[in-house]
Amino acid sequence: MGPYAVELERLIGQVKLNCNISDAEFWGYYSMCGLLMRLRELYRSEHSLMPWDPLPKEDVSVWIASREALWTELENEELRALDLDGREYDPFETGELNVLLSRRGLVYGGGYGRFNKPTFFLSRLESVETVSGCRVYYAGRELCRDLSASAAMLQGGSIFIRLEPLRALLWDKYLELRGRRFSGALGEAFSHYGIDRTGAQEEVHGRIETLVYEISEILLLHELGEAFEHERSGEWIEMLGSGTDVMNEFYLRGIKDLLADTSEAGPLKAIVERRHRALLCFYVVLLDGVRRELFPEMLDAFQRFADSGDWSLIEEARKSGYRRAAGLMEALVARWREVGSVGDVGAAVRDRLETMRRKG
Repeated sequence: MGPYAVELERLIGQVKLNCNISDAEFWGYYSMCGLLMRLRELYRSEHSLMPWDPLPKEDVSVWIASREALWTELENEELRALDLDGREYDPFETGELNVLLSRRGLVYGGGYGRFNKPTFFLSRLESVETVSGCRVYYAGRELCRDLSASAAMLQGGSIFIRLEPLRALLWDKYLELRGRRFSGALGEAFSHYGIDRTGAQEEVHGRIETLVYEISEILLLHELGEAFEHERSGEWIEMLGSGTDVMNEFYLRGIKDLLADTSEAGPLKAIVERRHRALLCFYVVLLDGVRRELFPEMLDAFQRFADSGDWSLIEEARKSGYRRAAGLMEALVARWREVGSVGDVGAAVRDRLETMRRKG
């Protein structure tokens, strides 16, 4: 093993230790079903398996047991500094670390995710570019990661697009399509890229590889929307880190995501301007639970758009969603300043939606 390989293995070991320390503290925040799903995906990552590769059930069971034993050993440990080129770096110093690592064809991410959980990854660097003043890193083959696997992150002035988690997400959506009797928007979304539920599997795999790069644009535009709305986010981040309960955190993150999606720099604005129907379909099918609840007019607008092709319906829905997200954010920040609490965010969201329903 040459000097570079030794150095790389040492770095992987350091990052993986912090991943395991974080997982040891936060694994209990996930539901049993959610934890099992994340463990299976972590196994795939650590064993270089594609989303469609079969999992060896007995090996996975043994691996999970050993990982849980390791968490028990690490549950009271502190995160460690990373030693690179003879200097120690805080594990969240992503900017300085990536200056060094990009020259080695690597990219590193370190930040905080859901539940204020520290999250880390080290990957092969696919490419790097500057977009709207942000440094954008495309992370390919992941060398190590923790249980969290967000496909995109904004950290400081840098955006990280993680292609492995995005590929897994798209494969899950394809499996969902195969299990449906009526394909709807999901079927149309895949059809734009030559994928249908009856296609030969090897061909589907190849097309999903291409699709990963196409759909990564939605993630990039979302993160650019977050960067554009950065001035609003200072107290919001403080609220998220204040130990609020799980459901409030889901809603707070959902409101922030909706603001980014519907912002002047976000994905919906760009999709409408470019009349990009394929990306619009994928935007709609990738709307998750909380954002879907916060943004009901988009689903209605898309259904009417599917029949009429009228892009003004999507633009009006975007503007309405932005007004709601901005209004909720302002109201919750005002409450936070006044009483140091955000109250029941879900109730505030439902009140806004009910008001919208009565007016509309």
